[in-house]
Amino acid sequence: MGAPDMAAQAALDAAVRRPVTFAYLDILGEPIRVTNAPYSMNFSGTGDVDLDGFTFDAVDTRFVSVGPVTAKEGGGDTVTVQLSGLAGVDDELMTLIGDKANWQGRDARLWRAMLDPEDFSRIGNIWTYYTGYMAVPKIIGDMTSQLISLDIESYLGFFSQPSNRTWLNQKDYDPGDNSAASSIAIANGTNTTAPSARGGSGGLVDGLFPEAL
Repeated sequence: MGAPDMAAQAALDAAVRRPVTFAYLDILGEPIRVTNAPYSMNFSGTGDVDLDGFTFDAVDTRFVSVGPVTAKEGGGDTVTVQLSGLAGVDDELMTLIGDKANWQGRDARLWRAMLDPEDFSRIGNIWTYYTGYMAVPKIIGDMTSQLISLDIESYLGFFSQPSNRTWLNQKDYDPGDNSAASSIAIANGTNTTAPSARGGSGGLVDGLFPEAL
């Protein structure tokens, strides 16, 4: 499922190609499963719980678009999915998306498959090429038309985000640890730590390791 099989790879390498995309957005109460293939598809026996037993509805590519997926170290870039032509079609869906608790942080997945350019039958397997979580949706439009623009963030990108923490945050986790403040005071020449019982000057060792007194 993570890569095209031999038949799908041969179709990818052909001079004339017909790739199609399948998208799953886990919106609470009304998951979206759509494809830009010329007909709806259902799957079984793939071993993927998000595919097997479900139908992916064919939609007009003028109304649904999936941005490019760019792989890089630490996870893929943000992918933007746009859905349009929804005004007056599914008010319940629009209401669900209006509450971020129904989608924020929930799964979004993309798969790809190859079709025969002539009869549009599927060639080979379907494989996943992006998995992430829904992050930032925007509903744009008026009474005549509406557009949902949804950003999907890579899980790898989420796990590799910098914590922006340094040793100066140590007191947040150990309230009794004054090493950061002591070190800054020493660096600024304002250390006021009292001399130790051993006759020390209350310098670096006393400030950083009070238990050594």
